[in-house]
Amino acid sequence: MSSLLVAITLILGWNLQYVTFDFEFEKFFPKNHPDSRAYTKHVGQFGYDNDYLHIIIENDGWIFNEDFLKKAHTFEKSLNTIPDVRNVYSPLSLQHVVKSPTGLVIFPLMHSESPTNYQLKQDSLRIFGNPFYRAAFSENGKSLSIYLNHAHFNDQKRSERLLESIRLKAQIYEIPKIRLVGKLSAAGVFISYIQNDFGKFLIGSLILSFLLLLLIFKNLKSALLPFLISLLSIVWLFGLVGLLGYKINLLSSLLPPILFFVSMSDAVHLMNALKKTKENEVREKLKQALGIVWTPTLLTSVTTSIGFLSLIWINTEPVQYLGLFAAIGILIAFIITFTFGILVASVTTYSDDKRMIEVPSRWLHTLVVKRKIIWIVAIILLAVLIPGINQLKINSFLLDDLPKDSEVRQDFEYADEQLGGSKPYEVRVTVLDSSYSIWDKEVMDQIVVIEEYLLNEYPIAKVQSPATIIKYLNMVNQGGLNENFQYPVKVSRYKQTLQLKNRIDPKRLDKLVTEDSKVGRLIGFFPELGSYETDLRNQKLLKYLDQNIDKEILDYRITGTTYLIDKSHELLSINLFKGLLTAIGVIGLILGIYFKSWKLLIISLIPNIIPLIIVAGIIGWLGISLKMTTSIIFTMAFGIAVDDTIHMMSYYLKNKEEDPLKRMESTFKHAGSAMLITSIIMSAGFSLYLFSNFGATFYLGLFVSLSLLIALVIDLTILPLLLIKFRKYAS
Repeated sequence: MSSLLVAITLILGWNLQYVTFDFEFEKFFPKNHPDSRAYTKHVGQFGYDNDYLHIIIENDGWIFNEDFLKKAHTFEKSLNTIPDVRNVYSPLSLQHVVKSPTGLVIFPLMHSESPTNYQLKQDSLRIFGNPFYRAAFSENGKSLSIYLNHAHFNDQKRSERLLESIRLKAQIYEIPKIRLVGKLSAAGVFISYIQNDFGKFLIGSLILSFLLLLLIFKNLKSALLPFLISLLSIVWLFGLVGLLGYKINLLSSLLPPILFFVSMSDAVHLMNALKKTKENEVREKLKQALGIVWTPTLLTSVTTSIGFLSLIWINTEPVQYLGLFAAIGILIAFIITFTFGILVASVTTYSDDKRMIEVPSRWLHTLVVKRKIIWIVAIILLAVLIPGINQLKINSFLLDDLPKDSEVRQDFEYADEQLGGSKPYEVRVTVLDSSYSIWDKEVMDQIVVIEEYLLNEYPIAKVQSPATIIKYLNMVNQGGLNENFQYPVKVSRYKQTLQLKNRIDPKRLDKLVTEDSKVGRLIGFFPELGSYETDLRNQKLLKYLDQNIDKEILDYRITGTTYLIDKSHELLSINLFKGLLTAIGVIGLILGIYFKSWKLLIISLIPNIIPLIIVAGIIGWLGISLKMTTSIIFTMAFGIAVDDTIHMMSYYLKNKEEDPLKRMESTFKHAGSAMLITSIIMSAGFSLYLFSNFGATFYLGLFVSLSLLIALVIDLTILPLLLIKFRKYAS
C-alpha cells in the first residue's frame, strides 16, 4: 500500500508542472443560452469584438504639436510590424475627403510631416468640430486613440509578448505616456493577481496551519500528520488537473483553500479520535478510532462532494470544473486520510493530551441556564439581518476587484473619463425582408433610429455603424464641412450619397456589414456603469426599439463580449444560489436517510443555514454587490461548515448514555475538540486572504472565515440546545 501511495504521489507531483492559467473570459458565457448562440454566430461573421487594444498615447501638453505628431505617426506605423497585429486604425492615418467639381480631394486629417502652425490649427478645428473625428481624442486635448486589431489569443504568453512589444515601440519612439485598454491588458493583470494569490496564500496557509497544529497538539508528530494529509491532497488533485490538461481560472483558483481545509478537517477528526481512545494497543486504538470517525467522515466527504458536484448543473464551463474538481479533491482527501493517515498512525503512538483545546467543562451548564437568552439573541440577530437579504443586488464591475492604484484600472478609468468609455458595446441588426439590403434607405432609416438613441439617450460614445458611413459620405458629398455630417433624409440626397460608397475602403465596410449586406453591426464604447445599471439601460433601449423599429424590416439584438460578461455574472450569481439550494436539498436528503428522521434532518440543517442567512444579511446591509466571486462564497461556506455538524450529531447519536446532558458532555469532550481545532485553523487560514489587494480574494477570506466562525458558534449553542430539547428523536 505504501509503495502504491508513493508511486501515485510521484506521478501526480510530476504533472504539477503542467498546470497553467486560463484567461479566456468567453468560457464564462453560459453554454447553449440564446445570447451565447447568437454571439457565436456573430463572431463567425465579424470576428471577436474583444480582439482589439485601445492604445491611448498622451502628450505632456496640447496634442497638436509638430514634434509629438511626428513621433506618434512613426509609432503608429511601427505597430503594423509586430507579430499578431492584424490592423491599426487611428486619426493619424485617417484621410479627410472632400468632393469638388473636379473630383474627390484627399488630404491627411492630421498633418504630421512638417506641418505649419496654420495647418495644425485647421486640423484641430476640423477634428474638434466633427463628432466622428472628435471621439478619438480626449476631453483635455492631450491624448488620442489608436485602435489595434490583433489575433485571437488562447495563449497568455503570446498576449504578453504583444503588450511588451507595444510598450517597447513607445519607448523607442519617445511617446511621453501610453495607456493600454482592452481585454489583453485586463486579463493579464487578473491572471497576475490570481497567480500571486494562488501561490502566496497557499504557502501562507500551509505555514500558518502547521504552526497552529504545532501549537495545539504541542508535539511535532501530532501536527505533522494532518499537515501532510492536506499537502498530499493538494498535490494529488492539481497533479490530476495537470495530467488531464485543464487550466486554472478565476474560480478554480479557489480549489486549494477548499481542499486544504476540508482535508485538514478529516485529518484532525482522525487525530482527535486517536488521542481520545483509551486503548493502549495500536491495532485496538485504530479500530476504536475508526469506529468513531469512519462513518461521519465518509458521510461528510460524500455530502460535501455532492454539494460541490451540484455546480455541474450550472451551464458554465469554469463553474462546472470547480464543482467537479472540488468533489474529486474532497474524495481524494478522504482516501488519503484513511490510507496514508492510517499507515502513519499504525507505526506512531498517539496518546490523549490534556493540554489540547477543548470545550470548557461548564459550557453545557451555561447553555442550559442561559438558553432563553441565547434564543432571544438568535431571534433578534435574524430579525435584524434577514431584511438585509432583500438589499442584495447582483452587480459587477469589470475591474472592481483590482486595487485603485492599479495601473490597468487607472488606464481604463482614464478612457472612461476622457475618451467616452473603455467597454465595447455592440448591437447586431439583421435585414428580415429579403427584398432589402442594409444599404436600402428603408432599412437605413431604421438603423439611424438605433444609432441616434445610442448616441443621445444611452449614451454611447464613438458609435460606428452603416448609418455612420452614410453620414460621413454625406459630409464628403457636401464639401467636407462638419455641419454636413448628418443623415440625408431626402431620398434624392441619400441616393447621391450612396454613390460614393464604392470609394470606401472595403476593410472598413467588412467591420460593419457582411458581404451579402444582410447583417450589420453598431459598435461603440461606453464607460463602466456596473452590470446592474447597464442592464437597466439595455432594457430601456430594447423597449424603445420595440416601439420605434419596424420588425418586419429589421431585427436587432444586443450582443458582444461586454453584454455576455454582464449577462454571465447575473446568470452565474442566480445559478450559484440555485446550486446552493440544490446542495442543501440533496445533503438534507442524505442526512435524513442516515439519521432515519426528518426531524433530525431539520435539526442538522439549521446550524448550517443560519450562518448563510447571517452572512447574506451582512453583505446586503453593507451594500456589497453580489457577483460571481461573492456568490460562490455561500456554496463554499456551506460545504465546509456542514462537516462539523455531522461529526457532532453522529457522535451524539452513537452515544448510549440515556441522560441527554451527559451524552452532550461526552460529545463536547470528543467531537467538540476537533470542531474547535478545525474551525480555528480554517478561519485563520482564510483570514490570510484579507491581506490580498485583489477584491475577489479579500471577500473570499472575509466572508468564508466569518461564516465558519458563525457556524462554530451555532454548533456549540443552538445545535446542542436543539438536540437536548428534541432528545426523543435523537435517542
